[in-house]
Order: sequence, then structure tokens, then C-alpha cells
Amino acid sequence: MRAVDILQRPTADEVAELIRFVDRATASIGERPLSDHLWLDLRNGGDDGFIAVVARDRSGPIALAQISAGNDSSSLEAFALGGVGDARAVVDDLAETALDAFGHRGGGRLFWWVDDPGEADRSFARRHGLLPVRGLHEMRRPLPHERHSTVETRDFVPGVDDDAWLSVNNRAFADHGEQGGWTPDVLALRTAEPWFDPSGFRVHDIDERLAAFCWTKLHHELDPVVGEIYVIAVDPDFHGRGLGRELTLAGLDSITARGVGEANLYVDADNVTAIGLYEALGFSVHRSRQAFAGDL
Repeated sequence: MRAVDILQRPTADEVAELIRFVDRATASIGERPLSDHLWLDLRNGGDDGFIAVVARDRSGPIALAQISAGNDSSSLEAFALGGVGDARAVVDDLAETALDAFGHRGGGRLFWWVDDPGEADRSFARRHGLLPVRGLHEMRRPLPHERHSTVETRDFVPGVDDDAWLSVNNRAFADHGEQGGWTPDVLALRTAEPWFDPSGFRVHDIDERLAAFCWTKLHHELDPVVGEIYVIAVDPDFHGRGLGRELTLAGLDSITARGVGEANLYVDADNVTAIGLYEALGFSVHRSRQAFAGDL
């Protein structure tokens, strides 16, 4: 027998249970089934706009659909544990329930993210007025890289580099719905995470200005550990100097120095220039994600 609960203001015990469930799913699937933004929102107890729809059987949670608010839109992701026989139907039911709750609360712009979508996913999206709007590739390569960065970098210094970094990040990602528009509070949440390591946050200065950076993240929840090029950008004032390639290599050097043998990164599927750069550095597509979006 199964039960379904809708949580919009979860208790501390409910949050802890869902965190354990996501960790369990991560161990089963081999990668965390929630993106960073939704995972942080869950771990922090659910901000305004949080919706979690949970299916349980006698063993505990078996599937989750979660909606979290972003800068100017919300994101939906849903998954079930491996081994759930009717996983597709369960996930669809939870996602529909989450969308209904989202609409009843006022709605808005919503993105539904799906890994390697099939016809069943596209059909679900059409039924709910969601159109394909954005693709994202996860790319991977083994380490160490045969090349090393030729530019000097230093550790990011929390509390000293914050304002300069936010300025470069928000200029570089001015048209990006997720990475652009970061505030000091958003940065503080990330740097407070257990995985944060200033030595893995490489910064390149030109004439005492923060000109480019490569922020890396080690995924210790994966076995074996994977090192991610988490955020990388060059200040628009310094474009055309090859800094994107060199900062990527600096990030890979940093990941290798910490004993990790595989790197990954995420890149928009229509960013032909970036994909070409990463392919030239030996990355290949590991999986693809698709966002379906609509105004609900």
C-alpha cells in the first residue's frame, strides 16, 4: 500500500527523511537525481516556492517530485528509486500533483528537467503545456590531462573576493537564468557547503582585477569520485585571450592534484563554441538533459 504526501512547509524530520532518501537514490543510481539548486533548497528546509510530493510504501519514500523557485522561474524534477516496478506511472503522478499544487499557489514560469527524454516524457510535457526550450549536456573525460594551464592562478579568498567575483559572474552570465543574477546570499550558501574548497576555486588576475575563474567541485557522493568544472567564466573585458581554455585546464589541474581521476562539466547544448572547446580538451557527452517550460 502506498501513500502520497504534499509538503510545502516541511518539518525538520521530514527534511531529514527526504535527504536520506535522496542519498539512498544517489547510491542506487550512481548520481544524485536532484540538481544543485533543488538539492540546496531541500537541505535548507525549503524556501518560498518549495513543493515536495512524496510517495511512500512500508519501507519509506520510494519517489519524489520537487519544485523549487529560482531567480525568475521555478524548476521541477522527479524520480523514483530503482526497482520500483511502475516507476514511470509513479513519477508522472507525483509530477502532475506537484504541477497542480504549483498552479493553485499562483503558478508562474516553470522548467521541468528530464535526463535523456523519450517519447513518454515529451508526451507528458505536451499534455501539460510544456515546450522543449533548453538542452544541457553533461560531458566527461578521464584525468590527468596531458596538458596543463599556462596562466597563473590563485585560491579564491572568501570575504575578500566576493564582490569582485559576483561582478564578473553576473556580467559573464547576464542572460543566463540560473547562473546570472547571483547575490551575496546565494554565494554564501554555496561557500558554506561541506564540499567547498577554496583551493579548488581558481582565480586569474590581470592588473589586480579578477579577470577569470574556474570553480571546481568534488562529488564525494559518487563512487568513484568525480571532479566537476562547476562554474567557469571570463570577464567580458578580457575575452579573446584564450582564458577559457587555460582556466579549464587550471581547474582540471586542481581536480587531479586532489587525487580524482575523472572530470565532468555541464554545458548548454546550443553553445557550439563551448562544446567545441571542451571536445578539443578531450571531453565527450556522458548524458543529455532537456528542459521543458511553460507559463502555468
